[in-house]
Formats: sequence, C-alpha cells, structure tokens
Amino acid sequence: MFNPAQLTLGEIAAAFRDFVIIGVIIKAAWHSRGFYEHAKSLKDRLVQHMDFMEKGMSTLLDNHLTHIESDLAKLAQKKEE
Repeated sequence: MFNPAQLTLGEIAAAFRDFVIIGVIIKAAWHSRGFYEHAKSLKDRLVQHMDFMEKGMSTLLDNHLTHIESDLAKLAQKKEE
C-alpha cells in the first residue's frame, strides 16, 4: 500500500526526474511529428508545382514552338536575301 509518510526526498526527486525525462521525450516526439508534417506538405506542394509547370511547358511546346520555329525560318530567309 502506498504510504506518503515513508517517502524520502531522494525518492521524490527521482520520480520527478523520471517524469521530466518522459515529458521531454513526449515533447520531442510531438515536435518531430510537426516537422514531418511540414516536410510532407512541402513535398506535396513541390509535386503540385512541378505538375503545373510540366503542363505549361507541354502547352508551350505543343502550341507555340511550331510558330516560333516558322517565324525564325522566315527571319533567317530575310537575312540571307
């Protein structure tokens, strides 16, 4: 049975130290979880950005590159004349 009258100062200090160590471990785990979530959201945003940029470059290459090449060919012919 637990009898608080028999506790010594050393036992109280040891129990307090144990609680502090457990608290620090829990706090570190909580903060590392937050860091992981930030890193994961950054990765998701980077993937979304790269998908958007690839779509834009695909549009540029498919739609505009042929016009740019034909304009450059016309300019090159004018320069040769």
